[in-house]
Amino acid sequence: MKRVIALLLAMLLLAALPACGIAEELPPIKVGCIQDTSGGASIAGQPNEWGVKYAVQYLNDNGGINGRMIELYCRDCQNDTEVGVTAYRELVDEIEVDAIIGPPLSNPASAWVELSAEDEVPIVGHFMDEVCTTDPDTGEAYPYMFLAEPSCSVQSYILAEYAMNELGVKSVATLFNTSNAYAVAHEKPFVSYISAHDGEVLAEETFTWSDTDYSAQAMKIAQLKPDAVLLCDYCNQMVTAYDNLREAGFEGYVLGANTMYPPFNTLIKNKLYNCYFVQNYDLRSGEIADLLAIQMKDTGTDYPTSNVGFGWDATMVLANAMKQANDPTDGPEVREILENNTIEVPSIGGAKITIDPATHRPTREMGMYIATYDADNQVDCLVNMTTDYVAE
Repeated sequence: MKRVIALLLAMLLLAALPACGIAEELPPIKVGCIQDTSGGASIAGQPNEWGVKYAVQYLNDNGGINGRMIELYCRDCQNDTEVGVTAYRELVDEIEVDAIIGPPLSNPASAWVELSAEDEVPIVGHFMDEVCTTDPDTGEAYPYMFLAEPSCSVQSYILAEYAMNELGVKSVATLFNTSNAYAVAHEKPFVSYISAHDGEVLAEETFTWSDTDYSAQAMKIAQLKPDAVLLCDYCNQMVTAYDNLREAGFEGYVLGANTMYPPFNTLIKNKLYNCYFVQNYDLRSGEIADLLAIQMKDTGTDYPTSNVGFGWDATMVLANAMKQANDPTDGPEVREILENNTIEVPSIGGAKITIDPATHRPTREMGMYIATYDADNQVDCLVNMTTDYVAE
């Protein structure tokens, strides 16, 4: 009987140990990641996902979120809106993630605006079209959608300002995909800036996802001889558009969105010259260069890409909010912090990310680089710019 009593006392003592100083293991925080890793934008999606994974590994190696580890669940949206919704529903309904890192893709992300509000799931990503973060009719921010880089319009204003003030551009044409929300959201503000500053818009030529050759549109543009042409699609479409323009005889400036970074320079068939584009990071130095060196070695990639940094930055913006929360799995609490207390979160490129509560997008102080390709076809960042211009 004494042995039985002793055993029972020992069992009671063990059961009481967590309350006496031995901490219970905290449950993990579940985070989803939706990227295009096999579709038409996988050139961007794969390094973006890698950046998210590496950021999560870094956080976990350094104590996680206030001692709680992060479990990451990645899904492929294939640059398709319906597939993206399916991925979202699986992460939220079956896995029950606490937040989602979204892609640099506006089409799929725009379908999560109402879903994220209904489910109270914060989403941080690089979906640059403003319709992913604010209601186009009211201008009010969608409660659970947050952008971690300058939006399409801000980037386009910066590019247009540089083209007019530094390159002397007075006339432009545009060639873009009307099916791509990212492209449309770049083209309209670019044209707005040019027109508002007494520039001339000679043509706005378009194509769709199903088109694989834009030679006819390029010929029309070349015949008009604008000083510059804006290209603002994903990398594969940018390559086709650039080659078509040069083959049509256009020799002027080609201005590009931030998708003109590598591997654009390795995929075009024509000589690369007179190209200027916006770039989030100077990839040659600092922490972003160190991160890229790891990614390129890890994946066998032979060119640097900004999307590695996109994945890192979005993860760190979310982690910053979760670390401030009493409960990092409480969607409304994390949302409130993302909106009101995301202040000067360090970007991997050296800038600071401060979210404007009114738009859920970074304040304009974040800025963008204007970049070109040097004589060796390597990216050369010329200047970091901000802009105060807002279309009327």
